Amino acid sequence: MKNLHKISGIIVSVFITMHLLGHSMAWFGIAKHQELLVLFRKIYYIPIIEILLVLVFSFQSISGIILFFKLRKRQNKTFIEKLKMYSGLILALFLLQHIPATIGQRYFLDIDTNFYFAARVVIQKPWLYYFVPYYFIGIMAFAVHLASVHYQKISIIIGSKKARFHSYIILAIFLILAIVILYVFMGFHYKITIPNEYNVY
Repeated sequence: MKNLHKISGIIVSVFITMHLLGHSMAWFGIAKHQELLVLFRKIYYIPIIEILLVLVFSFQSISGIILFFKLRKRQNKTFIEKLKMYSGLILALFLLQHIPATIGQRYFLDIDTNFYFAARVVIQKPWLYYFVPYYFIGIMAFAVHLASVHYQKISIIIGSKKARFHSYIILAIFLILAIVILYVFMGFHYKITIPNEYNVY
C-alpha cells in the first residue's frame, strides 16, 4: 500500500499543482481562467481518464488515512514525520469532501463547475465563512505534505539545511498561490457578478 500511495501521490500532486496554477490565472481575468479550464478539460474530461483520476484520488485519500493511523502508533516520530502525517490526514479529508462535491454538482445538479461555481461560495454569505478557510487550509495542507515529503527524500542527498530551504520555497509558492486565488475569487481584484443559475442553495 505504501508504494502505491507514493505513485498515486505523484499523480495527485501534479494534478493539484496544475489545477491551482489554472485557478491563479484568474488574476488576468475570468475569460483567461475559463480558457485554461476548457483546455485542461479536453484531457481530464475524457471518460476513462476522469474515472482513473477519481480512483487515484480516492485511493490516495483512503490509503493516506489508513497510513496515518498506522504511523500514529510508531514511537519517536520526528517533527517532519508528524507534519507529513497530519497534513496528509487533513488533505485526505479535504479531497474526500471536495471531489464528490464537484462531481455531484456536475452530474446531479447539472452545474458547470467553473469560475463562478468556485467564486460563489467564497463571495456569498454564509458560505464564505466555511469555504474561505476550507480552501486555504486545503491548499496549505497539500503544501505542507509536499514539502515534508520532499524534505525526507532530498535531505539524504543534499543535507538537511538545503532540504529545509527547498521546503520553505515550496511552502512560500503555495502560500502565494492560496492568497492570490482567494483574493481574486473573493472579488477583491475585480468585481464578480454570480449568474443566477449558480444560486442553487
